[in-house]
Amino acid sequence: MRVPFKILSLAAMVLFWAGCRGHRTIPDDKLREITKEIFLSNAYLGSYQLNRDSVDIYTPIFGKYGYTVEDFRHTLGEFARRKSSRLGDIVKDAHTDLDKQYAQYQRKLAILDTIDILAGERLKRQVLYDSLIRARRIGDTTRLIRTIRAQEGSYKITFYCLVDSLDQNTGQRAIVYLVDSAGHRTVANTQWMARYQRQRKDVSISVPRTTRKLIIDLGSYPPNAQTPLDLTIDSLTVVYYLPREVALDSIVKLLTDYKLLIDGKEYDRLAPDSLPAVAGPPWDRAQHGGNHR
Repeated sequence: MRVPFKILSLAAMVLFWAGCRGHRTIPDDKLREITKEIFLSNAYLGSYQLNRDSVDIYTPIFGKYGYTVEDFRHTLGEFARRKSSRLGDIVKDAHTDLDKQYAQYQRKLAILDTIDILAGERLKRQVLYDSLIRARRIGDTTRLIRTIRAQEGSYKITFYCLVDSLDQNTGQRAIVYLVDSAGHRTVANTQWMARYQRQRKDVSISVPRTTRKLIIDLGSYPPNAQTPLDLTIDSLTVVYYLPREVALDSIVKLLTDYKLLIDGKEYDRLAPDSLPAVAGPPWDRAQHGGNHR
């Protein structure tokens, strides 16, 4: 870190403010904390491309520690008059502290991400599996479409595909999309298929609460497709993951067997209309495996 540049940046920042007379000198420990917050505020302004001249974010920082902008300017002036190296040390220490805090936050985020992954994997459910699907005629294309009554959360779709040499069509692709409660098609993912080689395809898709159907079209052949067709899909697997908050709540319930408290009343088990909070995916067992079309 180039400390002189940081010092000049801090000094230049306060030149826009009025002069000072009879103001207090800020102690080193408070000055270090103020400097850290100034660094963070400048970074925030830069990230959002805000105009520093139109946004006064510095006055509240000084006020938080019981000082004013004029006090800060006065303190910098004292350092300049004494030609003290302490200002460089203070700025360097503030930067070092921020680096340490950033590393701590990164570790905490990594731990939280790991917890999320473990909770999701612990409670995931396979909702569809098909070992082999072949399309050789136009009538077979209906077998390439899978419709699943979707639940809020996310789905991971995995399959292998092979377009062989006999297929007279080009541009084969798998399309995964959602249909909301109004019947509108939303969020599409397209996987193009190469010819003459078996490929693995992986699709992860997040499903909002308004979604009603998850559609998987494994061929997307047009109505005027040329015959013969020669498409093979194998090992189609669809895995459902609970929403993050529900997964975390559910894993806690599984590990601690706590009693749920709602409006002052304890519940050992939840009623069917409270399914989003139970441990496990909130699907209708009658729909397990999805609706095939």
